[in-house]
Amino acid sequence: MDAVPAQELEDLRQPQMMCYQCEQTNAGKGCTTTGVCKKSPTTAGLQDLQVLYALRLCQLAAAFGPENPFEADCRRLILESMFATLTNVNFDNARFEAYLRESAATVEKMEKKLADHHGPYRKETGKAVPPAPVGLPSALPGDSKALLVAAAPAGLLARSAIVANEDLFGILEMCCYGLKGVMAYFYHAEHLKAGDAAYGEDERKEVYQEIYRVGAYLAEAGSSKAAPDAMNTALGEALALGALNLKVMKLLDAGHNVVLGTPEPTTVKQEPPEGPAILVSGHDLAILRKLLDQCKGRGVNVYTHGEMLPAHSYPQLKKYAELKGHFGTHWGNQQKEFRYFPGSILMTSNCLMPPMGKYRDRIWTTGPVGFDAVPNMVSDDFSALIEQAVKQSPEIKVPRSGALPNRELQIGFGHAAVLSVADKVVAAIKGGQLKHVFIIGGCDGTEGSRSYFTDLAHDTPDDSIILTLGCGKFRLNSHDYGDIGGIPRLLDLGQCNDAYGAVVIATKLAEDSGVVCAIYIVWVRRCA
Repeated sequence: MDAVPAQELEDLRQPQMMCYQCEQTNAGKGCTTTGVCKKSPTTAGLQDLQVLYALRLCQLAAAFGPENPFEADCRRLILESMFATLTNVNFDNARFEAYLRESAATVEKMEKKLADHHGPYRKETGKAVPPAPVGLPSALPGDSKALLVAAAPAGLLARSAIVANEDLFGILEMCCYGLKGVMAYFYHAEHLKAGDAAYGEDERKEVYQEIYRVGAYLAEAGSSKAAPDAMNTALGEALALGALNLKVMKLLDAGHNVVLGTPEPTTVKQEPPEGPAILVSGHDLAILRKLLDQCKGRGVNVYTHGEMLPAHSYPQLKKYAELKGHFGTHWGNQQKEFRYFPGSILMTSNCLMPPMGKYRDRIWTTGPVGFDAVPNMVSDDFSALIEQAVKQSPEIKVPRSGALPNRELQIGFGHAAVLSVADKVVAAIKGGQLKHVFIIGGCDGTEGSRSYFTDLAHDTPDDSIILTLGCGKFRLNSHDYGDIGGIPRLLDLGQCNDAYGAVVIATKLAEDSGVVCAIYIVWVRRCA
C-alpha cells in the first residue's frame, strides 16, 4: 500500500470547520464538523469568506470617506450580508454565493475608482488603495468547489495563526461579532424607513462611517502578527462597539415609535389559532406591518411567534383586525410548535432552525433569512404567501394543553410606559414597598434545562420588580408575580433590541432614587 502524502494526512487532521460565534457552540469550544445550529462546513466556509469581503468593503468605504460613490451599494450589501452570517439566520449556500459575487464585483469597482480618488486614506498614507485583508482571494473563483477552497484562508483557524496571539484574536473575533450585531439592528432600523422623524441623515452617516472605521480596523488588525499595544487597542474598539450598539438601538427604538407608535400595556391572547392563518416569527416589525396591510379583506388571521410578541403593543399594528394573537413560545421550540400551526409561516429574521417535514412546504423566508429550497421573498409583495394560506390551511389538531400554552400575556411596558409612572415607582422605592429591581432577559438558547433564569425570577422577593425582554421572557412569563401598588411585578419591555429601554429605565431609577438594578442576561448570540 502506498504511503499517504504528509500534506494529505495533515489536511485530514484539520477540522472541517471552526465556528464559536454563539453560546450553543459544541462543548463551549467550537463547532468543527457541523454546527449545533446545523450549519454545514460548506455554509461556514462561505460565511467566513463573506465576512472578509464585508470587512474589505468597510476598508474601501473608509478610504473614500463621506464622498463614496458606491455608498448605497456598500450600505445595503454590508448590512444584509453580515446579518445573514449570524447564528440561525441563513443556511442557503446559493444565497451566500450570490452575496460573494456581488461583493467581489463591488470591491473591484471600488478599488479601480480609488486609484483616482483623493480621499482620507490617500491624504493620510499617500497610497491610493489600502491592502486587502490576508485571506481574501485576488479574484473570486467562478466554480462552487473552487470557491470553497478559496474560502479556507478566511477561516477562523487560518486567521488566528496570522495574529499569533490567542487572547488578541479572541478580542478581535468578539469585536467582529459585536459588529455583526450592530449591523443586524441597524438593518432593522433602516428597513423601517422612518425618515427624519426618527433620525436624520447626519446621524445615519455617523453610524455608517463608524461601521466602516471599525470594519477597516478589524481587516487590518487580523492581517498581521500582534503588535505590543494591540491588546489595549482591541479592547478600546470593543468598548467603542458597545457605544455604537447602544446608539443604534436608540435609533431603532425611535424608528419603531415613529412608524408604529409608542408601545402601550396590552393583554395578548395565547390560544389555539384558527385558519386560514399566517404565523410570523423573527424580529422585523416593518415586515409584519406590510403583511397585515396586504391581508386586509382576505380572511387570513395573522399570529405572532417568539420575539414578534411585542407587536401587539404597538398602536399601528394592534389596530389591524387581522392580528389575532400570539402562538407558541421562543425560537428554540419552533420545530415542535410550527408543526401544530394550521397555516403558512414567515421568518423575518433570526432565529430559523432547519425546517421539519411537517411544515417545510409552508414556511417562507424574507430579507437576510434563508434555507435551501425554502422560498425567499425578495420584495415586500407577500401575495404568494397569502395565497398559500388561503388555499392550503392544513387540518391540524392543535393541542390545548401540555405542548402549547393557552393563556393571556401582559406586554407593552416599554421605557415610555414605565417612565410615565416613574413617580409611583420612585415613591414605592422611597416608601420601602419596592427595594429591588431585576433585569432578567435577552436571547435564549435551545436547551430545555436552562432553568436558572426561571428559578431566579421565582425566587425574587415580593418587594421587587422584574424587567424582562427578548425571548428570554418565555422562561419567566408563565408565572403570575402579582403587583406592587398596582404596578405589575413582571414588566415586559419588548424585543432583545429593547435592551435600550432597560438602560433608559435603569438610568432614570438610579438618578431619581439611587436604586441599583441587578442584571441577569440570557444570551445565545452576540447581537443580543
